[in-house]
Amino acid sequence: MKKHHAYLVLLAGIMAVSSTSGVAVLSSPASAAQAASSSTGSSLTSLPAIGLQSGVSVRLSDMQLSARNSGSILTYTLTYTNRTSSPYKLLNTFSRVQTPQNGAFKGVPVPEDKDHITISPGTSQSITYYVNAQDQSRVNGTKISVYGWDFDSANYEKKLGTFTLPASYSPAVAANQARKIMIGHTPLKLKPEQLQIINFNGKHYARLTLQMTNLGTEMLESPGYNAYLLSSSGSSYALGLDRSSKELDIQPGATTRISYVAAIPAHLPTSNLSLQITHTTGVASTSSDATSSTSSTNLELPIVSFRLPAVSSSSLTVPVSKSRKLWIDGNAVTSTLKSASQSTSGDKAVWTMQFSLKNTGNKAVIIPAYEASIASAEGYTFPIQTKTFSSLTLKPLEEKLIQLSTEVPLQLKQQQLKLQLLEPATTTAQTGTTSNTETVAATASQSNVILPTAFYMIPYSQEQSQSAQTEYTFDNNYGSFGVTLESLQRMPWTTDDIVAAKIRLRNAGSSSVTLPELGGWMKAQNNRISSPVQIVAEQTDNSLDAGASRVYYIVGRFNSDVDLAQLKIELYPTTDTASTASATNSDTIKSSTTSGNTLDSDNPFLSLYVGQTSSAVAKIARGSSFHIQTMGKKAEIKERRTITYEGASQKIAYTELDMKSEEKRTSLPSRLVAYYKTPDNEYYEATVNQSDKTVGPDGKSLITIWSKLPSSVNTSQLTLYIGEAINDGKVSTATATPTGYINAVELALNTQTTPVTTSVSSEMELFPYRFAITGATGSLTEGQESIAINMTYNLSKDNTYTMGTFGHNLIIQWVDPSGQMQEKTMVPGTDLTPGKSVPYATTLSSSAYKNVKGGHFTINVYDEFEGERILLGMQSYRVDFTPNIVNTPTTSPTTTIPSDQPTTNPDTGTSKGNTGTGTTGSGNSGKTEEPHDQ
Repeated sequence: MKKHHAYLVLLAGIMAVSSTSGVAVLSSPASAAQAASSSTGSSLTSLPAIGLQSGVSVRLSDMQLSARNSGSILTYTLTYTNRTSSPYKLLNTFSRVQTPQNGAFKGVPVPEDKDHITISPGTSQSITYYVNAQDQSRVNGTKISVYGWDFDSANYEKKLGTFTLPASYSPAVAANQARKIMIGHTPLKLKPEQLQIINFNGKHYARLTLQMTNLGTEMLESPGYNAYLLSSSGSSYALGLDRSSKELDIQPGATTRISYVAAIPAHLPTSNLSLQITHTTGVASTSSDATSSTSSTNLELPIVSFRLPAVSSSSLTVPVSKSRKLWIDGNAVTSTLKSASQSTSGDKAVWTMQFSLKNTGNKAVIIPAYEASIASAEGYTFPIQTKTFSSLTLKPLEEKLIQLSTEVPLQLKQQQLKLQLLEPATTTAQTGTTSNTETVAATASQSNVILPTAFYMIPYSQEQSQSAQTEYTFDNNYGSFGVTLESLQRMPWTTDDIVAAKIRLRNAGSSSVTLPELGGWMKAQNNRISSPVQIVAEQTDNSLDAGASRVYYIVGRFNSDVDLAQLKIELYPTTDTASTASATNSDTIKSSTTSGNTLDSDNPFLSLYVGQTSSAVAKIARGSSFHIQTMGKKAEIKERRTITYEGASQKIAYTELDMKSEEKRTSLPSRLVAYYKTPDNEYYEATVNQSDKTVGPDGKSLITIWSKLPSSVNTSQLTLYIGEAINDGKVSTATATPTGYINAVELALNTQTTPVTTSVSSEMELFPYRFAITGATGSLTEGQESIAINMTYNLSKDNTYTMGTFGHNLIIQWVDPSGQMQEKTMVPGTDLTPGKSVPYATTLSSSAYKNVKGGHFTINVYDEFEGERILLGMQSYRVDFTPNIVNTPTTSPTTTIPSDQPTTNPDTGTSKGNTGTGTTGSGNSGKTEEPHDQ
């Protein structure tokens, strides 16, 4: 009875310990013991089973050891087989571990197996136990003894058998073999694939790739286990997930690859390395006092270990035109340096490279924020500034092209450069080394590890310049295209120069594409950068069908002293998507303006190296016309006349152009920009005056252009630079202020000398007006201080032209018999009414007229423009004198009206003398002379 009572007390204690032996769930390595590698399984299979009772036996299936500075944990798995028809209670047996370096320890079931207390009839069940092995560093020589209860024994227990591990036993799965484990309730298959040792920046790193297959039915998020690199001497190095494997979700049935990184000593032998997987779990512990409280302790339990394959080549160099597969979150991404070109800027080589990333996996992947640089054979690195990698997500089968560029000193070997791609910094635990008998555990310190992903050999080639009228093909993230440089023009612009490149963009792909809003730069020799370019497209639709093409004008501005022998055009999409809205006005053209749009410089659209292409504009011969070909604004332009207004300290060059619409519909003509050019390549900005009204088919417009020049300029040799105005990337209207111009020509001018002065009675041209004084008389009464002038004139206008503000004035000047001048400013159409024989009267006043007895007055007509005048015509007319009538004898003396100027008969052109005869009697004064010309 005493023995039976003692047995019940002991059994109750065992049950209490069993029920409180754990608080967390940990998968048992024994659950996958049947899938152990052949090398491990054969070692343990050779151990005979131990009989527990008739029909019930147990085998040792697995043993693992996790050795750390904080202590060693040993796990072993026993597989129970019940061949009877009754359940077998595990309370009938227990086991102890005998280590070579320490004493015996009783095994405790891992938390997940603590509730397995019965082996059902006809089944097998694996149970994993753990013991705290203190500072044990190996499992060789370990013994596991199995006991049953025997109430006839002094200590109530009986040894049923012992498993003694062979001296050659290794807990690691053989190299290149897989193993099944459980993480929570998810079965996984693990297989180490590749081990690399990388020497970088004077340090050594181990990089391990592990293949993982989700054998469960639910998605597995980042596995909650720890990984260690074990050396043959027993040293341990904590492995940290690299940045590309941090966020890991594995779908049921999916296979993925994850990468680990560990910093290792340079002297560490790299043969016979192992990978160990452990899991940290909480277990409950109690004292022998039944009333004591329960506490929880975290234990790091080993799950499985693998013998790693031999270290593979650590060369990360990718040959020219070859690809490198990158594993990112278990997804395969193919990386390729597709092209590279080099241009010279002073003592620097400017490298521009096109780098490709293609997601060949079956799910979207976020690209790590790689750091890119160029590494030289001399040991220098030159960073590449790009934000693309930090914000790039690739859908399955999606490919992105990334432009990378930087400068490298020309003194370095350009033929041996490499593109260096570095992983973003990842945090890994730092570990030390100990002797074979000690375990190395991760310390609390952390370190940022930056490892190279690959080194891509850069093909050496000078950047190929683009010749005019030759198509160059290229790829970008929008498709495949061909680009042709149709022309390049360099023209004056205020204090700078404008450079306008006309390109034709062709969709070389097999499907239509949507073109982005574009912006960019022009770069000249020595890296001189233009102001942000204006981009003008001839069509508003941003969709481009396969095989279709579209014309763009790329307009930049440079200082006038910049050498454009090497010109590079770089275009990028803009990030302001609001600007992609289609215009509703026929004048609005798709563009990228200079007003606030941000360029996506990490996503280049086009890079075009122009080289030595001529930038001269087309020359138009004197008297010839030229044509505007812009869609919706086609027109023919021809010079009407060019004249010079001579002033005392300046002169005005003045040109009239005749623009005739060649559109089939009503249209709004292009606004023009113009500069006068001298033979010495001096440019004078000109004012352009034109109408802002629409014109119909064949409609005509009068355009006037003028500029104030120094009096020293010889206007007879001027030419006129003239082009279509643009305004912030759109073809400009007549009311908008131009910000540049395109399609310029150099027009040779037919500069007239001062127009021949004619008589005012002939038609004088002030286009579109014609003016003539058809008659004029002056009347003076003796003793009066005024001469009454009466005129008639003809004024006509050519109304076939639209025109801007008429900036001319007619100046009519009267010179009286004494030489005094009086004048009046007349505006045609306002002060002078169009019509024929229109009367006009005025009065000349002077006290000197009291003593004048007749004579002649002269009319001068001037064209006045911007304060300067040209004499159009002059003519003299007689002044009729009327004396006062007084009472005289019947016979009156003869009165002579003096005439001081010669006269010309307008009909015969002959001169007459300055004589006249008076009449007597009634006081009627006869006209003694006809009006004449001077």
